[in-house]
Amino acid sequence: MSEKPLKAYKVDVESHDAFSCIVFATNSASARRAGASELDACWEDVELCRRAPAYDHYAPGPVPNDVLLEDGWWFECHGCTNTVRADGTRVEDGSLIECGKYIVRAQEVFCTQACLARHDASKRMNVAAQAALIELVETKFPGSKIDSVYVYGDKLEASETGLGALSIAYFTFPGAQGLAEYRFGDGAYVSRMDLELFESRYCAA
Repeated sequence: MSEKPLKAYKVDVESHDAFSCIVFATNSASARRAGASELDACWEDVELCRRAPAYDHYAPGPVPNDVLLEDGWWFECHGCTNTVRADGTRVEDGSLIECGKYIVRAQEVFCTQACLARHDASKRMNVAAQAALIELVETKFPGSKIDSVYVYGDKLEASETGLGALSIAYFTFPGAQGLAEYRFGDGAYVSRMDLELFESRYCAA
């Protein structure tokens, strides 16, 4: 028995703004579930799920964003989050601004080439900041092994009081049973079961 072909459906969710997506499914119920999941909504939040046969030939998806833009859709710029439209305008602080031809890279939409360049530069700086944090931890705690690092933004920064860590590394050290944390600008946090070993190894006079 042959499988049913995937068909395109447009799923709309009504929230603060109207959000939509194109999903591919064999029936409306499956499309509704897939659309709700993609839009981070519940089944009950889906306002409308209807066939979009013009996009059937893109199955199993996704539909290229430049195609959707030319069909009247809008997207948030992947760099600055302003609204991008096919007519070369964006909405910034409620005002309509001429910004020229948008750029689509893979499934990312950028309002201008300059915004794309800033985005890429920020990503490179974030990678460099992560490398610096790894080097810092490995230097402060010889023999440690990095498990993962997280840097918010494009440089190492200490978090303000009461806020989550902006730059944090998770690591192990010889003999440790669990992961330790190093929060940039704050210091190391070690589980109780590893604390004595950590202090004897790294805090002894």
